[in-house]
Amino acid sequence: MNEKNNQLPKEGPVKPPSPTPVSTADAKTEGGAGIMKILSGITSALGLGRGKTGESGAQTSDVSTRLAHERTDLAMDRNYLAADRTLMAWIRTALSMISFGFTIGKLGQVLKDVEVKGAFHTRMVSVESIAYFLTILGTLSLLGAAFQHWVRMRQLRAMGCYIPVSLSFIVALVLAVVGGFALSSLILAL
Repeated sequence: MNEKNNQLPKEGPVKPPSPTPVSTADAKTEGGAGIMKILSGITSALGLGRGKTGESGAQTSDVSTRLAHERTDLAMDRNYLAADRTLMAWIRTALSMISFGFTIGKLGQVLKDVEVKGAFHTRMVSVESIAYFLTILGTLSLLGAAFQHWVRMRQLRAMGCYIPVSLSFIVALVLAVVGGFALSSLILAL
């Protein structure tokens, strides 16, 4: 045998023997349990856990339940934002119809009638009727979209979602009033 291998070092601490090997399944279980204990301790220390009583009598957090509630809240927020974006799209569409109708109506006071030639016959369409139609359609679609948005917000509130005052709903109502004024301006020929 080699003499160097049998001699103990003269200075420094003696190294303990290496630990017995642990299977990978045991290591994963121990590591996962350790991580869950750490997460549980952090959430209970921060007061985030909805908690349940464990074997030791201390309150432990059910992380998966808390995460599910957070994800549900985020989904409801996405529904709120989607409803708001839908109303804003309706506002853009209705505003276009109202403004085109008003512009055509004012041009119609200069131009009187437009001749439309169809496949079988020719007929006259009043520029004013197109202007009235677009203005009325824009205003009514805006009112319908605002009502639909209001109903959806009530449903989300009933589910427990916090709904702030919707700026787009207020804009929709104001533009519906503007559409009414545009229509009255066309009818009265101001």
